Amino acid sequence: MLKRIVPGPKGPGLRRLIVAAIAITFAAGAAAQTRPAGGKSFLWKVQSGSRVLYLAGSVHALTADAYPLNPVYQRAFDASGALVEEIDLAEADPLSSGPALLLKGMYQDGRTFDRAVSPQTAALVAEKLKNTPMALDLIQSMKPWMVMLMLEALLSQGAGLDPDLGLDKHFYDLAAGAGKTVIGLETAESQMDRFDKMPEPLQEQMLRSELAEMDSERASLRALVTAWQTGDAASIEKMLLGSFSGSPAAYTSLITERNRNWLPQLEACFSRSSPCFVIVGAAHVIGPDGLLAMLQRKGYRVEQQ
Repeated sequence: MLKRIVPGPKGPGLRRLIVAAIAITFAAGAAAQTRPAGGKSFLWKVQSGSRVLYLAGSVHALTADAYPLNPVYQRAFDASGALVEEIDLAEADPLSSGPALLLKGMYQDGRTFDRAVSPQTAALVAEKLKNTPMALDLIQSMKPWMVMLMLEALLSQGAGLDPDLGLDKHFYDLAAGAGKTVIGLETAESQMDRFDKMPEPLQEQMLRSELAEMDSERASLRALVTAWQTGDAASIEKMLLGSFSGSPAAYTSLITERNRNWLPQLEACFSRSSPCFVIVGAAHVIGPDGLLAMLQRKGYRVEQQ
């Protein structure tokens, strides 16, 4: 997941960083290595009679050595007339969405982070940020969900990840260059609201979960990306959805409800004159509440590529 809080000489500003972290949070964040030979990809062909759409599970932040991708992704993109992603990434421009995000993620009533969470949580966050004193000052006006995203950004930067190299950004740039239609399944603001409308105890619970996992998460990134690169859906399901085991409310809000909202829009792709190439976070594709399972239950044929 993630990226850095305090920008260095060439680093991103705070707004860009947090906007990037929002997008990454909804998917598999992973450090990359050279793609193993053979195996499947994390891409499925979905058919309704002669109509087709392609559904890819995305890693939203990668490193340069993740490329070149398995060529099946490019073939699916070339065969499609429209690119469908979680949001139209034009909305991820920090100059347009950054101010709204900062407004939503910060207290407007005079409260502070230290007073909104338990002393234990505040102490754990302070320990994580002890080497970035500017960040300790910044978080005092932030809600727990915003602090969680900032911690994820720290982990991402430490792992060398770059949202500009993510699968969705890669194909968004190609679509823009080719003049292809780009369709967002939801808005950047609605993604922010998924966090902001959570009760504060749930926000703090998610923050505590992130704090508990930060030390071990970096070590698991290599296994995660290897599973993604070889299309190992079972391993991805275990690694990604397992992180929600202690927070069913968060799973419902961040995964299940959004998948249900997206399904009619995916089905509408079958009425288009050419296929859609759909890219969403890997966690949305897999599992009993994933898009693949939903599509299969409605009678569509799916085939992993």
